[in-house]
Amino acid sequence: MEDDSDDNIVPSVEETERLAEYPDSSRANRRPPISRSMPHEISCKYDVKVLCISGDYICTSSSVTKVWSVSSGTCVGVISHENFRITAMGFKPSRNLEEEGRFIWLGTKEGGLLEGDLGVMRVTSKRLGVHTTAIKGIYRCGFEMWTLDEDGRVQIWGPDAVTDGLPNLAGSPKSQRGPSALQAGIVVRDQLWIGRNKAISVFKPSAAAEQTQFALSRPIAAARPVGEISCAAILTQDPEHVYFGHDDGKISVYSVSKMTCVDVVSISIYKVTAMAGVGNNLWIGFRTGMIYVYDVSQRPWVVLKDWKAHEGPVMSLMVDRSSIFKMKRLPVVTMTHSDNVLTIWDGMLRHDWLERNMQEHDTEFCSFRAIRTLVCTWNVGAAKPADLQSKSTDSKFLKRLLAEADDPEIIVFGFQELVELDNKTVTAKSIFKKKKHKDKDNIQQHMSHQYQAWQTRLEEVVATLPSSYYLLRSENLVGLYSCIFVKEVERSYIRNLNSSTVKTGLGGLHGNKGAIILRFTLDDTSLCFVNCHLAAGQSHIIPRNNDIANIMECKIPSPRMGSTEHAADIFVGGGDGTMILDHELCFINGDMNYRINLHRLPVMKMLEKGEIDKLLEFDQLLNQLKRNPGFRLRPFSESPITFKPTYKYDIGTNNYDTSEKKRTPAWCDRIYYRGPGKITPINYRTHEVCVSDHRPVSGIYDINIKTVDKELRQEALTRASQRWDKFVEKSVTQAR
Repeated sequence: MEDDSDDNIVPSVEETERLAEYPDSSRANRRPPISRSMPHEISCKYDVKVLCISGDYICTSSSVTKVWSVSSGTCVGVISHENFRITAMGFKPSRNLEEEGRFIWLGTKEGGLLEGDLGVMRVTSKRLGVHTTAIKGIYRCGFEMWTLDEDGRVQIWGPDAVTDGLPNLAGSPKSQRGPSALQAGIVVRDQLWIGRNKAISVFKPSAAAEQTQFALSRPIAAARPVGEISCAAILTQDPEHVYFGHDDGKISVYSVSKMTCVDVVSISIYKVTAMAGVGNNLWIGFRTGMIYVYDVSQRPWVVLKDWKAHEGPVMSLMVDRSSIFKMKRLPVVTMTHSDNVLTIWDGMLRHDWLERNMQEHDTEFCSFRAIRTLVCTWNVGAAKPADLQSKSTDSKFLKRLLAEADDPEIIVFGFQELVELDNKTVTAKSIFKKKKHKDKDNIQQHMSHQYQAWQTRLEEVVATLPSSYYLLRSENLVGLYSCIFVKEVERSYIRNLNSSTVKTGLGGLHGNKGAIILRFTLDDTSLCFVNCHLAAGQSHIIPRNNDIANIMECKIPSPRMGSTEHAADIFVGGGDGTMILDHELCFINGDMNYRINLHRLPVMKMLEKGEIDKLLEFDQLLNQLKRNPGFRLRPFSESPITFKPTYKYDIGTNNYDTSEKKRTPAWCDRIYYRGPGKITPINYRTHEVCVSDHRPVSGIYDINIKTVDKELRQEALTRASQRWDKFVEKSVTQAR
C-alpha cells in the first residue's frame, strides 16, 4: 500500500466566491486554423513594435514602416520616416471602398503624427508636437480619428471640408484630458472605453461638441475581484457588450447601455495578453502562447478551438472586420515580441466549419450500432487472485461483475497496485541504488508473476461467459495493469491498436505513478482507455492535477491510416490519433487519489446519516471541475456517485481505517468518460470486496459506433462545401 502519511492534513478553505461557469471545452478543436489560400508566416526581419491590418495590407512599424500583402506574404512597400519611432498606428477612414486602407496615421514616440499613403508608399503629411508625450493609441470612429498619448490626453480630429469630409492633420483637433497609464483602449459605438489598472473609464469624444465629455462621471469597476487590465475587444454581432482581459486569467464583461459590469468569467490561470472579436467569436491569446476561440453567446461559454500558436506570449492579435467583404476571407494576425514573425490564421475556421457540418449530417453517410462496454477500476493493494477465495462473497465478485454487464462487447479492467508500492524492493528508492543483477531479476520475476496470475484469472472468468471473447491487449507499468477483452465477433472490425505508458512518479522518472493508454478503432470510431494512478496524499491536489496534465499531453504512436480513410471520420477535435482527446470516445479510470476536504469525524457522521450528496460538496475532484478552468478532466463526465467512499478500509472488513493514522474516507477510485451524445451510462457502482483497502468501482455504458460509407461521404462533402459557400456569402452581406 502506498504512503499516505499526510492523510489528515486538510488544505486551507478556498475563497467563498461564487462558482464561475467556466467555459465548456468538451468539444474544442485543437487543429491550428491554417488556411491554404494565405501564407502562414511572414518574417519581418526587424524589430516590430506595432502592427495594423486593413484588407490585404498588414503594416508593421518601429523605426521604419513596412507594408505586407496577406495574399502573397511579401513586402509590397516601405514607408520611410527617419528620426521618428512609431508607437501607434491606425488606418484613416475613406469615403469609398476602393480607397479603404490606403491612408494610415502613425503616432510617434515624441507625440507627433504622420500620414502615410500606401498608394505611393511615402509620408504625405505630418503634424509635430500635437501631443507632448508618446502616442499610445490611434482610433477610428466613423469619419473621426482619435489620438491618445501616455499622459491620457485625447485629441479629436473631425471631418475636414478641405479633404472631402475626412480627418486632416492640418486641421484643429479638440482636446480632452483622460486617465494616464493606458493599458487597453477600444472604440465602442461613439465612445472610447479605456482600461487602466482594474477600472474602466468611458469617454464620449466628438468633434462637433464644444468639449469632449466623460460618458460616465466615475470609472466602472468589475463585479468581482480581478487582476490588472491587459486588453479589450468587442464583437460585431454583439454591440451591447465590451470584453476586457485581465492578467489573472479573467474576462470582465460590461453592458454598453447600462455602463455596468454584468459578468466576470474565469477562463484560465494564465494572463490574458491579447484579445479580438473575430466574426461571432472571441479570440483570446495567453502568456503561454496558446490561443483559444470562444463562443460567448452561450452560458457557459463554449471553447470552439485551442492550439499552441507561439512559444512566447501572444502580444498582438488583430483582425480587420472589413476583410470579409474585401477579400471573402478573414485573416487574423498574431505576433510575439521575441520573434518578429507575423502569423496568419483563418478567422473563418473553414476546416472546422466543414468538419462540424459533416458531423451534423453524419446520418447521410454513416450507419450506427450500439455496443455495451464494461469498465472496472480497482486498486487491489497487492492482493493475489487466490486471496479472493478467502471469503465466499469475494470469490464471486468477478463473475457477478461480468453478469451484471449483460454480455458486453468490450470488457476493460484497469488495476492499480498489483505489486506492493511500499515494498523496498519495488520502490524507486531501491531501483535507483546500485543493486546486483540478481536482485533486479527477482523484482521483475515478482512483478511478472503478479501480472500473469491476474491475467490468467481474468481469462478464466471471461471464458465462463456465454459469448466467446478475445484478449485484445494487456499492458503493465510498475503496479498498473490494463487488460481489454472484446467479443470474437468484433475482432475483425478492430484496427489501429496501439498502447503507451506515462510515468509521473518522482517527476516522471518512476512508474509507481502514471498511466497506461490503450486505444483502437472499431468500425470507424476511435476509442481510448486510460488507466491511471495519481499522486497520493490529502493535500497533494496540485501534484494530482499535474499528473493528469502530463497524461493528457502524452503522445501515442500514430496509427497508419488506410488510403481510403479520413482522419476526420475517425478522430475528433482536428486530431490525428496521437493524443487522448483526439479519440471520439474516451474513458479514464483509476485510483485518482482525490480526497474529501474535511477531517475524519464530520465525514464519518455524514456517512452514518447517509448524506452522500452533502459529502460530495467537499470532494476535491468535483471542486477542481467547478473551480479550476485549466483542469484537464473538464471535458469529461462522471455518472452520479450514489455509493460510499471507496477508500480506506481495514483489509478483510467493511470498516474504514481504524489504524493509528485513521485516514479520512475518500472517493479515490473513479471512472470518467467523454463522447458527447455517443455514450449512455447505464450503471455506476462499487463492489464489496474485502481483500484490498480500496473497493472496486465499475461502470456499464452503451456506446454508439459508426461505419462510414466512402461514396456517400464524398457526396455529403460536396453538399457541405456548397453550404460553406452560402455561409461565406451571408457573412459578406452581413459585414457590408
